[in-house]
Amino acid sequence: LTQGKFSVLNLVVVGSACTRKEMLEMLTVLQGRSSHPLSSTLVEAAQKEGISPPKDWKITNHRLLKGEGVTAEINNQNVYAGNERLFRRLGMMDNVSEETKALVESWSQSGSTIGFLGTEKDGIIGTFSVMDAVRDEAEIVIHSLQQQGIETIICTGDSEAAAHSVGEMVGVPLHNINSQLLPEDKLHIVGRLKRPQPRNFTTCRKKHYVAVCGDGVNDGPALAVADIGISMGEGAAVAMEVSDITLMDSNLTKLSFIVNMGRRVVRTIKENICISLFAKLAVVGLTFMGKMTLLAAIASDVGIMLMVTLNGMKLLPSAKMAGSLPAVSLPMKIPSNLGRRKRRRTDMRSTFELAPTTEGSTEIV
Repeated sequence: LTQGKFSVLNLVVVGSACTRKEMLEMLTVLQGRSSHPLSSTLVEAAQKEGISPPKDWKITNHRLLKGEGVTAEINNQNVYAGNERLFRRLGMMDNVSEETKALVESWSQSGSTIGFLGTEKDGIIGTFSVMDAVRDEAEIVIHSLQQQGIETIICTGDSEAAAHSVGEMVGVPLHNINSQLLPEDKLHIVGRLKRPQPRNFTTCRKKHYVAVCGDGVNDGPALAVADIGISMGEGAAVAMEVSDITLMDSNLTKLSFIVNMGRRVVRTIKENICISLFAKLAVVGLTFMGKMTLLAAIASDVGIMLMVTLNGMKLLPSAKMAGSLPAVSLPMKIPSNLGRRKRRRTDMRSTFELAPTTEGSTEIV
């Protein structure tokens, strides 16, 4: 639902353990090795103040703390950068002044994503707030899905205030917004939403499917276990690997397109089946009545084939439809190694179910 392009709103020093220059240097060193879009945004903000990573600093054991942030050992001192969950686990939030807590709370109420920087020795030495812009087409797509009777749910690792802010902008009901989630939390939510399919008379019963749309590494488990996994072309490689569909231009309007196209395909298949059955029954009836010749039977068979072919051709994109879509040849990525990827996707599902990861995520629908 958001663009994944962050802007830094606030970046301040906490306490007197270090100067702003020292705090920004630690931040650039720690975030410079991370591939998350937020990390590059923070590094760019520091560079605008003329800060560059010191070349003589010793950096070891740089690690991603899934769902929390990053950590590294800088000059023989553990340094952390991440969300409030990380620093509460480390016990550093207890030493933050009431003034700083009030400041952070005011940022959070505005819908910003809050982060902290801290060291093992001095505790929290800096805090920042960033904002991720909502995609222009997000509200239209959500409204379109809801009109089609599709329930939309937000699952995100962001704070409750940030999640509610995005939900209000795009029109997702408050009770369908889930925030501060780890990847395994999303996995469990999708698992609860999925219903066991009936084994008997399945063609006569309405089926219930769960589709997940995400673009981050943290969305991988949910994408893998969903009935339909949809990833964004600009997203993480693991998200595209485990998903069934990839929106190559990362335009959410394609989400409505593939839903409508899927329903049209199913409806056309049912129409063709009915046409074929009716025509075949008519031929059988005329045959038993002795009014069907060999030539007429051949002609009817060819005629039925032409009818279902012409009926199926209505699924081809018209000039009006092509003009209303973004300039992309296909709405989804069809992998050439489908069989191999399907087996790998099944293996990844088993891995996620047995050993779920522990990182947060961006919004998914």
